[in-house]
Amino acid sequence: MVNPLIDEIFYLLLEQPVWKVHTLASALSESGKIESLDADPQKDLFKRNFLVMNGLYQLQAQLAPEQQLEIASLHIELISKQTSNALESHDPLRGYYLDWQNFDTTSDEIDALLTDFWQRFSSFSPKKAIHSLPQQQLIQLQQAWQLPTDFSEKQLQKRWRQLALKHHPDRQGCAIEFKRIQLEYEQLKASCS
Repeated sequence: MVNPLIDEIFYLLLEQPVWKVHTLASALSESGKIESLDADPQKDLFKRNFLVMNGLYQLQAQLAPEQQLEIASLHIELISKQTSNALESHDPLRGYYLDWQNFDTTSDEIDALLTDFWQRFSSFSPKKAIHSLPQQQLIQLQQAWQLPTDFSEKQLQKRWRQLALKHHPDRQGCAIEFKRIQLEYEQLKASCS
């Protein structure tokens, strides 16, 4: 099945050759090319992402060999064949996103995919030494996060998830704010331990 977004994605890549999946999805939504796909917000987000990734992989095949489309969630780039390096021939996500049976998946499967993604993401993230905060900074951060004085790790995790959902770039949040919150979470976690 040919993805109806291929032409729209191609036009956006011609205007701006470098994107992120979430910014590309946002641009398609803002232009009215993707409307709500499911009443469940989590399934809607998954289906939007699926359509964009499927369209990118179909477009990648259509553009080869004259042009190359580099596809990664945080870096989508249309590049000329003359200046490109050969892309990895095996991309496990290509097969997944080109299989239309994966479009209509269950909430449990989406949860499992998200858990797997975050586990892989954290293993690729540069590990910085996170030390406990000085007492005054800890108190200020607890207040900013609306945590009790003697917060538990469970309370911290719950608040982290609330803030992450609010500020995540895939949910129209700010990437810079999300990174700040991630760092604060790690600092609070180190102080909690």
